[in-house]
Amino acid sequence: MQGFERFGAYLLVLARMCLALLASRLMHHILYASPGPTRALSRRLRCSKHLQPFFCSLFDLLRAAEAMCFLIGATGPGVTKTGEALIGSTSDDPYLFRTFVHAALPSGDCLGHVGTELVYATDRSDLEPPFQVEPGEVGRGVNSAGLAFAIALAVERPKARTGVPEGRHEPVRFCDVSRRMMNECHTVDDALNLLQHIPAITPAFSVMLADAEGHLAQVEVGAYGTAVHERYSKENPGVAIAVNCYQSKELNGFNLPEAELHATQNNNGCRSSRGWDLVQEQMKQGKLLDVSTFRDILSDHEHRDRDPAENPLLKWWGYSICNHGTRKQDAYEADAAPWGTVSAEVLEPAKKLLHYNYGWACGEGAEFQDQLFQSHSWSHFASFRSPSAGEHTGRGGGRPVACTTVKGELLAEASQFLCTAF
Repeated sequence: MQGFERFGAYLLVLARMCLALLASRLMHHILYASPGPTRALSRRLRCSKHLQPFFCSLFDLLRAAEAMCFLIGATGPGVTKTGEALIGSTSDDPYLFRTFVHAALPSGDCLGHVGTELVYATDRSDLEPPFQVEPGEVGRGVNSAGLAFAIALAVERPKARTGVPEGRHEPVRFCDVSRRMMNECHTVDDALNLLQHIPAITPAFSVMLADAEGHLAQVEVGAYGTAVHERYSKENPGVAIAVNCYQSKELNGFNLPEAELHATQNNNGCRSSRGWDLVQEQMKQGKLLDVSTFRDILSDHEHRDRDPAENPLLKWWGYSICNHGTRKQDAYEADAAPWGTVSAEVLEPAKKLLHYNYGWACGEGAEFQDQLFQSHSWSHFASFRSPSAGEHTGRGGGRPVACTTVKGELLAEASQFLCTAF
């Protein structure tokens, strides 16, 4: 009898491994499939009570795919020029998904903020978006208390949902968490306290946090819990870099295999190591990190010559920090869209500033026609200040005020938030 039980246990383990591999392969296929079939397949799987536990988290991940990014944070004397904290980021997306800057006015107990929002930049009815984003959702931002954050998707293994145990709750959507961070939190400690009291968050992210007092934290959140990977301050200076995987000892065992930092075929490892190399080069030259040096890092093209078609994490997404992903086509094909950097940002919480660059930070124009809108790339940062109570006119508490367009144009409403451009 014990032999049969042991054999049955082996079969159960094998079945779970096969299902995990199937989910991994299916996600890899879906990311390259046409948007229409993707949505239809998602509906079918969600309607199946037998398949739903295995694939719900898979499609949570798919909905968050816009957060393929490179993040860098730094703080403290001898590291940054002012000793204050900074966060830098690239926002990597299909070129038809674009970021724009919005500002939210303070209202009641809610703080104001300035940040970036993502939207599908077409009204063509034949092009359904490959994933959904929440209106008003902030992907990078700094609020009027001086708390700043930026996110990079952590490509974690799908976690089967077999029902919610008594006393537990469904994973909290990150869009709801980010809204609370911008509305309520004043410091990195406040944000960490919020994140660490939520048992599970969906989708999974590496979150870079910084505040006006010079505190910096890299924290990872997802279906498997929350882990603080790095913490620095003016008293404990340092640099942190995040890409699209877990790095903490608590969570790095939950990465999808294609996303592992040491997997040489994806772009996580080469972007991360290149970021660290550039920081070391700056330090050797006696240059402390500031907005300008962050811009140089976010403009870097090392590994640009590698073929984006070979990226197992996401096909047609490039390998350089300033990401020029392309299929080298004369037209944009929505069913096989290339991905690249659609904007670059530096957050300066001590000054409550978002420095924003539309398109590639390097300022180059599109090389191929499938790199939509990239010929509008700016050659500079424009700096936007978070609105504070009593500083700006207008109605607070409603829809944030758009400051730029998806084509990189400045709107008239931006004037009350716009500072000197870099």
